[in-house]
Amino acid sequence: MGGRMRHRAAFLAAIVATVVVACGGGGGTPAPAEEAAKSLLQMDLVPSNNPGSVLSNGQAIADYLSKEVGVPVKAVVPTSYAAVVEDLTSNNADIGWSGAVAYVAARNRGGAEAVTVSQRCVPDLVSPTLPSPCTPQSSYPSIIICRSDVAYTGALNDPARLTQLKGKRMAFGDPISGSSSIWPKYYLKKAGVDPDHDFSKAVSISSQSAIALAVYNGTVDCGAMFGDARQGGPYRTAPDIFSKTKAVFNAPQMVPGDPQYVRKKLNSKQKAKVAAAMLKLGTDPSMKATLLALYSIAGMGPAHDSDYNIIQSYADTVKPGILGEVVASPSPVPSPSPSK
Repeated sequence: MGGRMRHRAAFLAAIVATVVVACGGGGGTPAPAEEAAKSLLQMDLVPSNNPGSVLSNGQAIADYLSKEVGVPVKAVVPTSYAAVVEDLTSNNADIGWSGAVAYVAARNRGGAEAVTVSQRCVPDLVSPTLPSPCTPQSSYPSIIICRSDVAYTGALNDPARLTQLKGKRMAFGDPISGSSSIWPKYYLKKAGVDPDHDFSKAVSISSQSAIALAVYNGTVDCGAMFGDARQGGPYRTAPDIFSKTKAVFNAPQMVPGDPQYVRKKLNSKQKAKVAAAMLKLGTDPSMKATLLALYSIAGMGPAHDSDYNIIQSYADTVKPGILGEVVASPSPVPSPSPSK
């Protein structure tokens, strides 16, 4: 416990140091006048699960943060991962929840700073429930599942076996999702499978719960997702989903945990308050069920930007320059506030 408190104290001290520098406390050339504190903060969350569920749980988190930060926080679920990046880099949103790839795209455009990272229990890929007890990790699996009647043999973590998927109907996630797009396409390419041409059908579905159900319903043969997106909503909808589908690939390298980040130009004092509130959120027992329902999050800890260096090489293998091409759909309509 003492080590955790020292780690948290050091993290918050770093945030405070950033505040001092931003306020011109370092001497030399005066810092440009910083943005005034805002009376309302917008928090964008990616639609990687059912958007309605993401919104309702996201607003509960927004209300929690509001009490800690001292101003109202509004949760919004845009139409795509790219829309979250666009909102953060165009000053329309102040806090972002997305996968690691979307974060790096926002960071590269000078629009985001990671403050915390999601921690998850690693699933066994055969059970609808998570192991208990478990030690949450700041990284998570990228998997491919298929219908149980799809022929596939070989070890789960052997990319060379992915050639068996040629000719299948395949579902990927949002183009800048790490677990459901960048990671699986990286390993497919390494195995000699062209994600754009070697499937009889390839579709992109933002909701990974929807990908799981598309495989279950036979709309596609196989689908890429975080492990294990079949748990939660899909399992409640289709209790036999674990017998009707099977995991065929578990990427050898796990995906860096999805960060929670703030807009880079946000008022420095508000930025520090958000960082402290996020750390408290991740360890508050009263919010455990909400975080689990949101994105299967078991906890949150301080983010380390160096953990995301691997993203660039994976993304460039899939499509050179893809992180610089992130452009949102025109003016996505914000999600309505959940009814009380």
